[in-house]
Amino acid sequence: MTECTVFEESGYVGHCTVFESSPGQWEASVLFELKSDLARTFVQVMRHKIPQKFASRDDAMQTAVTYAIERARNGDVGL
Repeated sequence: MTECTVFEESGYVGHCTVFESSPGQWEASVLFELKSDLARTFVQVMRHKIPQKFASRDDAMQTAVTYAIERARNGDVGL
């Protein structure tokens, strides 16, 4: 099962995704894109994988969202 949360912060749109990689083990990643690129057909993005594994979907998502907002606020997303 996969779940995605989308947010806007500091000129970026972030897509936080979590998925169950095996029973009871969740992984997370964040996809960043520039908000100014939303009108384009082809958009450059940068994906960040959260290196740790989580016991619950909620823990994985909370970590991904916190990580993503912090990176967006600092402008440290790799784009």
